[in-house]
Amino acid sequence: MKFYDPCLDDEDEELVSKARELGWQNPSKYDTLVLDEGEWGKIKRKVDQNRDEIHVLGVKGGGQKINREAVSDPRVDVLIHPGKDRKDSGFDRGTAQLASRNNVSLCLDFSRVLEDNKQRTHVLSEWRKNLGLCKKYDARFTISTFAAAEHELRHPRDLMSMIESLGFSGSEAFNTSEAIIERNSRKLDSDSPSGVWKR
Repeated sequence: MKFYDPCLDDEDEELVSKARELGWQNPSKYDTLVLDEGEWGKIKRKVDQNRDEIHVLGVKGGGQKINREAVSDPRVDVLIHPGKDRKDSGFDRGTAQLASRNNVSLCLDFSRVLEDNKQRTHVLSEWRKNLGLCKKYDARFTISTFAAAEHELRHPRDLMSMIESLGFSGSEAFNTSEAIIERNSRKLDSDSPSGVWKR
């Protein structure tokens, strides 16, 4: 199994080096675009402009419209944190069904569990609910460290164990990341520049 962190910032050379030491695939070998615009119209324009140049295209959710539109667009690879700034998880039956139909994966943001214990308990409860919906409606899921510094990185198997502690398959998360990157790698020109983190 190959361990890809689908949304790791690859411009920090020390971060990349530490990630490789821990067993992650070299993130400078694939390009990631994470869109956090707060408005679907702006997100869609950037998807239109960048989809053909990117290995992993993610959308940070939160608003109901953004969550639904993201999982309705098969050009989006991952929906990240659909519960952002919400009291609920932002991921319901309809969202899970659309994600399954359009092959858009739910991406768990591991950095959220590094906060205080109260926040960690809330996040894990949210993950359990969302992963249950993924399983029920055959939607894929993955996980990223979203590390901004070396101390926020973890060994891939630590993330796998956390998912398994919730009663779900940790290997499935990494199989999904690998499938996304390999699928899009086949679509991209092998001579295109890599290692660019775009916002």
